[in-house]
Amino acid sequence: MSIDLIVGGTPSTLPETTSSTSSLYSSIAVDYDESYERPTHRRVYDLLAWEYAQSIALPANACIVDVGCGTGRWIPRWLERGHRVIGIEVAPGMIAELKAKSFDGDFALIESRMEEAVIAPGSVDLVLALGSVQYAADPEAMIRRFATWLRPGGAVCLYVDGLKSLVLELIRDGRQEEALDRLENRAGLFRDGDHEAPLALYDRHTLEAHFAEAGLVDVHCHGLAVAASALGRTGSTEAMEQDEEAAMDIERALSADPAMADAGLHILAIGFRPL
Repeated sequence: MSIDLIVGGTPSTLPETTSSTSSLYSSIAVDYDESYERPTHRRVYDLLAWEYAQSIALPANACIVDVGCGTGRWIPRWLERGHRVIGIEVAPGMIAELKAKSFDGDFALIESRMEEAVIAPGSVDLVLALGSVQYAADPEAMIRRFATWLRPGGAVCLYVDGLKSLVLELIRDGRQEEALDRLENRAGLFRDGDHEAPLALYDRHTLEAHFAEAGLVDVHCHGLAVAASALGRTGSTEAMEQDEEAAMDIERALSADPAMADAGLHILAIGFRPL
């Protein structure tokens, strides 16, 4: 899997991408879970994201909405903690893999685009959107919609692809013209084989602004896979293979400093609906 540049368009004018996104994620569904078990940058940002998500204080029997839940990798973790989970997913391949699993707990699936999913306002304790909102036709509007789903004190936790780290990655690879196009257009392309899907790219400032415009407070951002951004994807894999614990310790230290948020391959943001 790779991220490549799409020239033209901005996050506010990206073409409607549900069909291409659904097709791409369906094509990778069979091997999706296993791809996060390999010692690559994907495992790095997944481990860090889980550590941040599970640190959010939730009431007993909380209601969690997982937007773009995919194959449901995180669902059993929440169910084991006694929470209720609503998954939202549109890709048929991902849905097929999810339905082949057996979950022990209160789980419901909404087979729908995130823009069309019906969630009762003020009914949710935690909205997760892990690498999904960047594919929305209007990510900013979608974040505002997430906020309406929350109970007072509830949280939105999401991560998106980082703009600055990918620009630097392109420069490191000798693709300066593409890097400057990406910086100007703030749009990328997730490509896997013959499938591709356009997505919005973010910096910390813009993501924090979207959260504030949605009425969310106590917003904090963290870079995910900061060392991986510096080492490159091959270098990150080598570091994880040599000593995963040491590699993750460095990643945690870098991620803990908000000043490093834009250096991550992904930027994670958490914000809360006021009480």
